[in-house]
Amino acid sequence: MRLALCGMPSAGKSTLFSALAGRRTSAAGARQDSGLALLNVPDERVEALTAIYKPKKSTHAQITFVDPPPLAAKADDPAARLPVELGQVEGLMQVVRNFDGGLGAPDALAEYWAFVEEMLLHDLITVERRLERLAGERQRGREVDQEEKSLLEQAQAILAEERLLSEEPELTAHPKMRGFGLLTAKPRVVVANNAEEDPEPPNLGTDSPPVVVRAGIEAELAELEAGEQAEFMAELGLAESALDRLIKASYEACNLLSFFTVGGDEVRAWTITQGTPAVKAAGEVHSDMERGFIRAEVIRFEDLVELGSEAAVKKAGLMKVVGKDYVLADGDVFHVRFNV
Repeated sequence: MRLALCGMPSAGKSTLFSALAGRRTSAAGARQDSGLALLNVPDERVEALTAIYKPKKSTHAQITFVDPPPLAAKADDPAARLPVELGQVEGLMQVVRNFDGGLGAPDALAEYWAFVEEMLLHDLITVERRLERLAGERQRGREVDQEEKSLLEQAQAILAEERLLSEEPELTAHPKMRGFGLLTAKPRVVVANNAEEDPEPPNLGTDSPPVVVRAGIEAELAELEAGEQAEFMAELGLAESALDRLIKASYEACNLLSFFTVGGDEVRAWTITQGTPAVKAAGEVHSDMERGFIRAEVIRFEDLVELGSEAAVKKAGLMKVVGKDYVLADGDVFHVRFNV
């Protein structure tokens, strides 16, 4: 899962990404790609399962943050004002400036909506250009996909009303709409980049408050060793790194959940979208498991931790044997039986 940082200039995206990338580079075996920060999703259940199975290794689910390169916008093309990378990721992280930093008093509410308007304009232009192409094809006597045309006209009407396409999930989830990279259809995490002394979220007029990040503090934390981080956080009265909250919020915004595979070799968290059936979840582990799926054995994480072993869970009658259509729940421990 990839989320791209976005927002108005001087919102502090680079500082926030430096904090993310700093944490990445301090982890053994982490990626070093420029513009990418690959981070573990905090999940205490991995450690709990590790304590039970004592595997050779443990692997958390991961999420990737993308820092698009600066854009050389074309003044005569409004659709080119936003980085193309925003249309290529699964989610967005909109960073809003809520600090002075020599830039003047912040107006987080105005800045938030200014960028939303940029996304709305981008999407409206994208949709209208596609409709123009379809109209041109029809004039040339070519057959036009009427379903696609209808979907685009619905999207055009929503955007013209300055409404986000994410408000109409059935429309945006249609396979014929997925290839356009429409920004307002994507899940989005809103982040308020606050001054170091300000922990309170600004009012952005949204249903839920933004995730508050004090990027300057987080950048300092990212440079410290684990023990020093804990000491610094204690001095500041922080129970949890804001970046951990940010990762969790991103995971939730993208409608994701974790299931687990366990054993002596590895305990591992896997990422899927909510509503994924067992056969597709098996394919995340290995394509052979999806192709040769017979059945799966499922244990609730809570039952396994409470009773202490698979044998005890089976004895209590709490293991389920499920077929292809079983929909995995967050925290399911998953054993696949397959034959290829």
